Amino acid sequence: MSIKKTISTALLSIALLGPLSPDAIAETKGPTTEQKNELYQQYEIVIESVNQRHPDGELELAPIYAFRDEDWRPVEEFRKIAKKRSTFRIALTSDEKQAVKPEQSSEINVIAYITTDYSQSAERQLCSDTVSVTSESRTKGTWVQKGYTATRIDANQTYEISLGGYYTMDGIVTGHIPTIEFHCGRTGEIR
Repeated sequence: MSIKKTISTALLSIALLGPLSPDAIAETKGPTTEQKNELYQQYEIVIESVNQRHPDGELELAPIYAFRDEDWRPVEEFRKIAKKRSTFRIALTSDEKQAVKPEQSSEINVIAYITTDYSQSAERQLCSDTVSVTSESRTKGTWVQKGYTATRIDANQTYEISLGGYYTMDGIVTGHIPTIEFHCGRTGEIR
């Protein structure tokens, strides 16, 4: 390949890549990689500061690769969001029951598969020891269920289910262990 052809190919490549410069990308898709790294470092400081003032919030910053384009915002706006998240709670719901939703909360839908057995001594259906629980977010954020415990209470007429999981929204991750109860009616209906 001649030097003239190599130079023209290189110039053509540069001309084609020009519109993909970081500044051009920033105009159309948000901050550049360098700006994201700087913002992320400032977000770390914000999270640390909010956790010191509100230790029960236990906020964590999502990994930088998990941030969506809409999660990148000015530091002061991120600080306001982090302060709100420090008092954030999860409200559990199911198809049959709606939880009382605190002002700063997100709804997680709980699907519990509970079987019942007839008890001769109680003369009614009771919760068996077979239960399976899944859950999903009903709102903007992402919920990842990590596990659950299901405990029979009220003479096996009720399952108290505690979910363990993480909720991620706006680049902030919080851990939660909310609880919901499912009652077994006399004829075996779960409510």
